[in-house]
Amino acid sequence: MHSSTLRRFHESRLFIASIVLLALATLFWPAREMRSDNFVFYFPSSRRLLPFETIQNTKYLPLLQILNAVGKVGGLQEKKNSLKVWFGSAQIELRPDESKVRVDGTFLNLPQPVRVSNGQWVVPVDFLTTVLPRLTRQTVEYQEGTNRIFVGDVKPSSFTVRLDPLANGARLTVQFTEKVAVRTASSNGKWVMFLGDHPIEPMEAGYHFQNPYVSDLQFDDQDGVPKLVLSPTSSGLNFYPMLAEGGKILLADVLKPPPAVAQTPQPGQLPATPATTPSAAGPTLPPSEELPAAPPGPPLPVVVLDAGHGGAEDGGRSRDGLLEKDLVAQYVARVRLALLATNQYRIVLTRTGDATASFEQRALAANLAGALYFLSFHAGDVGAASPRITVFSFQPAAPPAPVTKKTPLPNFIPWAQAQEAHLDASRQLALALRKQFALINGVNVDTPATAPVRTLRSVNASAVAIELGRLAPDADSTPLTNPAFQQQVATAVVQALATLEKGGT
Repeated sequence: MHSSTLRRFHESRLFIASIVLLALATLFWPAREMRSDNFVFYFPSSRRLLPFETIQNTKYLPLLQILNAVGKVGGLQEKKNSLKVWFGSAQIELRPDESKVRVDGTFLNLPQPVRVSNGQWVVPVDFLTTVLPRLTRQTVEYQEGTNRIFVGDVKPSSFTVRLDPLANGARLTVQFTEKVAVRTASSNGKWVMFLGDHPIEPMEAGYHFQNPYVSDLQFDDQDGVPKLVLSPTSSGLNFYPMLAEGGKILLADVLKPPPAVAQTPQPGQLPATPATTPSAAGPTLPPSEELPAAPPGPPLPVVVLDAGHGGAEDGGRSRDGLLEKDLVAQYVARVRLALLATNQYRIVLTRTGDATASFEQRALAANLAGALYFLSFHAGDVGAASPRITVFSFQPAAPPAPVTKKTPLPNFIPWAQAQEAHLDASRQLALALRKQFALINGVNVDTPATAPVRTLRSVNASAVAIELGRLAPDADSTPLTNPAFQQQVATAVVQALATLEKGGT
């Protein structure tokens, strides 16, 4: 046989042998997914990330990294077919491809066997609930199928999710069992809402919506930072997040951008800033003004929305713990969005977030903005029925002095008398609001009243206080926190202002 022929014969045999070995390896070697993910260990004051791999549809974690995350490995002895580990006062013995783990002479059974992967001893995720509590003498909480575990006295919070349609978008409402501090960012066409440092165990890993604006919401903490990732159905939508009820409720509106509308700052005003997609360092609350970029044009009328109380001033409190300052902030957020959606107004807020604002600061915000309308929202005990609405306009302590031809007109209006020049217009505003509120089914609406409301005294515009009730220690807040009712109130405000702009009441 020629040498070349002999060489080709040997190469052919080697090739066939390689194919056979590869087939045998494929048959007997555990199948695995080529994927690397993190598993989060939450402790009372810290957290650790451990990599895991999936072998035959089972999650496996590195044994020594688990032990060093919850304590300290004192020593180990590795042989060809066994591993002994000294952990505190305990001794652990394992064997590859066996499901039994021996702890101080007692065998504990795992659903899946221990393995050696790439020279590293790995254990199935059930090791965390079967063996780990015995080693640490601590509570271990693990929900099957998730990638997180809570070790020790850790009390994770959770949340519920609801999506409500809006006229030109959708509102996401996330209610948490504990307060959160939200920071927003945008990434790959999605909005990311970071939820602070407190551990969170979601009831569902993800939510899918049949909605023309929002497709799904996913919870993610694979980097140890709890966050929600909201996916819009298309690009070009605006995103407005806001916290309510002291951080227990996250309201996020996804809205179709309004057509470009010209707005020009009035004298004494700073130019507004156009709304943009939130950045990584973006604010938790929406800006107090919205100004889409557009060619110059006539200024829009300014509506100032005032959420009563704030900061150290909680206001009223319901039986279920809802504070007045948080409730009225919810209403202001909804009214603001409803007015912006009309493209007919510029909106100014007297406070954003849980901030303290004095009567003078609120009036100053309205007067410097050149407000046409000033709406102050409050909630309290206004009678037995709930929900109930009463609209107040200002009533001076004494009748305003009439202006005659002999009385020279002042060059300025005294701060404490600014509202007295708008008493009739404010009453017309109260009547228009009352008329629209009365169209809401199931609400009790009182005849507009006048009172020496301190918030209104120094406002140089048509101004009213809208009292929502009943928020009282012996009443639940449910009727007032109903999203449908809140939206009806916002719609009624829009209709009332539109009526006044057309010259009606």
